[in-house]
Amino acid sequence: MRNACDRMIARRQHRPSMQSIQFIAVVCAAFLANFAGGAFARRVTDSMHLARGFSAGTVIAVAFFVFLPQAVLSDHTAHAIDALLPLAGLGFVIALLLDRFASLGSPDNQKHHSARKHYGHAVLNGAAIGVAYGVSPMFSGVVTAALLVHEFSDSADTMTPASRIGYGSSVLRKSFISSLCVAMGLAAAYFAVLPPGMLSVALALFGGYFAYLSASDLIPETHHAHPQLLTVAMTFGGAGGMYLASLAVL
Repeated sequence: MRNACDRMIARRQHRPSMQSIQFIAVVCAAFLANFAGGAFARRVTDSMHLARGFSAGTVIAVAFFVFLPQAVLSDHTAHAIDALLPLAGLGFVIALLLDRFASLGSPDNQKHHSARKHYGHAVLNGAAIGVAYGVSPMFSGVVTAALLVHEFSDSADTMTPASRIGYGSSVLRKSFISSLCVAMGLAAAYFAVLPPGMLSVALALFGGYFAYLSASDLIPETHHAHPQLLTVAMTFGGAGGMYLASLAVL
């Protein structure tokens, strides 16, 4: 365990410039994903359910094909399976509580509630990418790709316009705020060095969180408005693509 932690610390200390470049690249990519989501919502409103469906598939795949297997099977694991799986359940419950408490402040204002949820998701997406970097840069790259898809669909949901007046500046402002939220979560986890035991705990917790996000938020919302076969196909497509990507890192 100590040797694994020492190797992780050495890897981060010897490549600070590369780490900074990746940090900047992720934040810029998050801004572009949010901006693209807003532009997509403006031009292709009738196809929003397809983007949500694909995002639901990638997020649930991140939970079950990436984070949870890595927490259980990786060399960084310092806990038995019977200790890690309850932690995944704890991550699910924590996500449920965060979702419920987020709606207390503005139960009658759906627009503000959706924006707060989006920014909260952005912070946690950034933190998840930073935790994934503790495993390996390749692992973090797969997680980053999946969560940028989530940023895209989340942004499109939040910024669907009621009118075209002032919409461009609204997209830029919200994209900038979202990218700052990603940067906050990323900075909190990206530059921290978690010991192997805590790394496996963090992976299990995030696995539970993303399972909740997809199963209780993204999938039901997608089916509620558009229960078409194509939407389901997009969900399976997102999950299948992430499964194939996970084979390269697990």
